[in-house]
Amino acid sequence: MLTVSTNKTNQTKVLLGGDEIIVTIADTPALRQKGLSGRNGLGSNEGVLFVFPKPDFYGFWMKDMHFPIDIIWFDENYEVVDVWERANPESYPQIYTSQSESRFVLEVQANFFSNHNLKIGNTFKILQ
Repeated sequence: MLTVSTNKTNQTKVLLGGDEIIVTIADTPALRQKGLSGRNGLGSNEGVLFVFPKPDFYGFWMKDMHFPIDIIWFDENYEVVDVWERANPESYPQIYTSQSESRFVLEVQANFFSNHNLKIGNTFKILQ
């Protein structure tokens, strides 16, 4: 079981590809369903980290989204197993799903993955 040290706003920091990202933790069904819906944007070092109870094939849609994002799937070893770059709000009701089972999913600004030269196999670390 992942234990994440967060503050009162349910945020923590992760390190991915040498870059520190401030993430909001979505670790309940309600928080995972809401995700970034209704928000107007993300800062270049912000994201939402979806935490699931077990590895599986988790799908994401762009319902009520106002900006494009990168969706990055990680396995239980915190390793990137798949990515969808520049998922567009107009794509709703399309569902984006990883080709591999994942346990964590990170939503960040569009182009984050390529701008930071990330690759399948990179890992993230939760900073305490």
